[in-house]
Amino acid sequence: MDKTADELRTKPPAPGEVIAFSFPRFEHFHLPSGLEVYLASIDRGPLVSLHLACPGGAQYDSPSDAGRATLAADLLDEGTDELTAMEIAARVENLGGFLSGQAGWDAGWLSITLLSRHLEPGLVLLAHMVERASFPEAEVDRLCQQRLAELRRRTSQPASLAADALARAVYPGTPYGQSLLGTPDSVRTFGRSELYDFHRRHVTPRGSVLIVTGDLNSTATAKLIERVFGGWSGSEPAAAGPILSHDPHHTSVTIVDRPEAAQTVLRIGHASVPRNHPDYGALQVLNSLLGGKFTSRINLSLREKLGITYGASSSFSARLGPGPFQVAADVETDGVGIGTQEILKQLHRLQDELVGAAELQDTKTYLLGVFPYSLQRIDGLASRLADLGVASLPDDYFDQQLAVVRGIEPKTIRSLAELHLQPTRLAIFAVGPVDRLRPQLEKFGPIAVVRRDNEVETGDGPG
Repeated sequence: MDKTADELRTKPPAPGEVIAFSFPRFEHFHLPSGLEVYLASIDRGPLVSLHLACPGGAQYDSPSDAGRATLAADLLDEGTDELTAMEIAARVENLGGFLSGQAGWDAGWLSITLLSRHLEPGLVLLAHMVERASFPEAEVDRLCQQRLAELRRRTSQPASLAADALARAVYPGTPYGQSLLGTPDSVRTFGRSELYDFHRRHVTPRGSVLIVTGDLNSTATAKLIERVFGGWSGSEPAAAGPILSHDPHHTSVTIVDRPEAAQTVLRIGHASVPRNHPDYGALQVLNSLLGGKFTSRINLSLREKLGITYGASSSFSARLGPGPFQVAADVETDGVGIGTQEILKQLHRLQDELVGAAELQDTKTYLLGVFPYSLQRIDGLASRLADLGVASLPDDYFDQQLAVVRGIEPKTIRSLAELHLQPTRLAIFAVGPVDRLRPQLEKFGPIAVVRRDNEVETGDGPG
């Protein structure tokens, strides 16, 4: 075999030039009621996607009523004053579509994707469900029992235990310090009146965002929306309370004891920036390099070099409040100590060293290359437009952020790391056998051990 053929087998081809890309055009306006509307005509087949986001996210849930927002959203398709859940499902099926109701931290959602020729009846059904949801008592009881069963199931899921424990440590006493699903104690208190009242106060046109994407005529669709939603009224929704995070002076370690676990779930993090922070877009470049793609530093270190995990990642969560920065990996138990040390090393490295030009260019090329793929489907475009509306971002935000990615320099990455990463003030959580984990983790900070009965044992840290 000649040398050229051998090189072709062993070396990946060089990437081509990034094709110029601009965010698709869309219409953006407000109805007199306050409802914000985004319309985007995109040729992806004879489909339209309707998404209504209302200011009824879990950020409005206090610790005593955790899970209320997500339960209220789950009930939106369970009946109105005219239609039962089965009748709603039948109508959606006849429109050639599917329906979902859900809530996240920032908003409650009702979404329908259907054939474009049924756009008008789809919008009519969406408006009817939002304005006249009835929260039938029997459905409330059924979904509460389902939620309690799900919460019981989560107690045996190491990843859920780690996520919940990290949230409690970083955001104690705030909505972010609890699960979106709530707790058994909070869910048992819910009845129809609590959930209906939450819906009535938060699902109003003021503060809500309607996104319609797909095979549509923007002018005709705008007139249709004005006719269908013109009668929806409601007062200004109450503002959510401030989300305050715990700002520790040192790193802490919590081990959730699971002696039978085959591997350890490792989560490391701290509070970071809200979605509308000026640095959020640039932080996505930093995160991609650190742990946001397969060839990131953390994944290659823990997976390829150390061989202790199938995958490790990092993320900055997009929330209206100061969402968490987190590193996540499921790790071979005997490698947790060395894996934690490597993660901290990579965080410090971003603060101490300039990123190499070639590594940064590869990261930028990756981000610029994958962004258009997120807009291939009509619901992908809808998700991006919803991001604009819910976070109150400018219409040209994504074009601005693409320019940020193109122009970011190594010194900017280091400045971002110095400002937004806290490698000496982390919350470290490991779910696995405490007898094997304690010797590996005690050098990182004071250790608390959570037993199966939720009994907490505390101990001294290093030194």
